[in-house]
Amino acid sequence: MPAELSAVVLQEGRLLAWAHHSNGLIAVTKNSLIDISDQVSTVTPWTDSVQAKWEPPHLNVVFQGQMEPKPTSRSWILDEASQLPRAVRDRVTSTVVVDRVFELPNAGKVRFVARKDEKSVLWTAIADDQAASQTEIGQLEIAKAVVELRSSFGI
Repeated sequence: MPAELSAVVLQEGRLLAWAHHSNGLIAVTKNSLIDISDQVSTVTPWTDSVQAKWEPPHLNVVFQGQMEPKPTSRSWILDEASQLPRAVRDRVTSTVVVDRVFELPNAGKVRFVARKDEKSVLWTAIADDQAASQTEIGQLEIAKAVVELRSSFGI
């Protein structure tokens, strides 16, 4: 493992896989995804992950932190097809326990994602139409949908 990666990995839990990408290095640890691009390190916890997609040689991961209003998508072109895409899929799958999309009459299309950490499950509602989802009726529909999903999944 390259030295610039090992210094960051030590703080983030056990290393599962790493690879070169078009601008640097990427690593998967038990707790986080580490990206070193142009000598800048970005560490994103798996509890912020929403989904991942691997279409060789492109790896795309969508994240949304608890305080972020919208998800962000990050992608990398991997130099080699290592075990990294599989490790990313395994970490996202172990974090995201529910991922459903519903069309709500007054809030529009909304993706509901339940992500777990060691202590709890965090529900996130990602609306395509931010304006509609912020109205009082939109908020009520989203809240009702979360209650129904929690009940149906026992979460």
